[in-house]
Amino acid sequence: MIHITLGAMRYVNPKEDQLGRDHVGWDPNMDDAALFRANRGCWVLGERADREQYALLSSQGTVRQAIEIDHLVPVAGGRRAIEGRYLEAGHPVHDAYVGKPQPVDPTRNPVTYFDSPHAARTCGCGCQAPVTLGWFLPGHDQKALHDRVARIGTVHQFIKWFDHTYTDEAQTMESSILSIDPHSNSRTACSAHGTAAACTPLIADIVLSDAGSDHVEWAVCARWLRENSDATAWLNDHPDAAARLGPI
Repeated sequence: MIHITLGAMRYVNPKEDQLGRDHVGWDPNMDDAALFRANRGCWVLGERADREQYALLSSQGTVRQAIEIDHLVPVAGGRRAIEGRYLEAGHPVHDAYVGKPQPVDPTRNPVTYFDSPHAARTCGCGCQAPVTLGWFLPGHDQKALHDRVARIGTVHQFIKWFDHTYTDEAQTMESSILSIDPHSNSRTACSAHGTAAACTPLIADIVLSDAGSDHVEWAVCARWLRENSDATAWLNDHPDAAARLGPI
């Protein structure tokens, strides 16, 4: 399992940050969504990270969040960010770690790894055998690969099929803005900055579509709306929506 140690919340320049964030780190007033957005990247994650299913975020010696990993996506400088979701109470990994002392000793490196019984999964080849490190039992990855190549035909036929089917575009995971309207939903904290930032007033409700959901609702402050390049571009393309918001 991946363990990441966070420092105190600090502000960064969203125009320079690789994920467009304006703050990173942990603050006790952050909700789970804000904590995940602020700290899902950008980390130096080695080869072992590709074999891990979960990550923990800790601060001041206590685990603050557990994350289930879907993908690790590259960002500039050889670092990577987590695509996935934070876990809530009732999930065994959340209940085992969140709110409890961090399971690893402090080190200078914010990213560490540890073996956890809660990270157990079944072998990726389909044999149903349990594995606690990586995705396969020794040798089962090669067997699974050869079995799947055989379903297509020869190795040459498999390569031709793969090159025809797989494209870089299929791996693109981006959020897109579907609508921006004057704030009216029930949220009372800025979805971009979290509770600790005390953003007031909230000025707009945004509906997003991303890799995890086709409908994600945010409420945001005027500062975020001014500084987010995607939002400003969307409003430039939708002058009627911009007019409904009034001066920002």
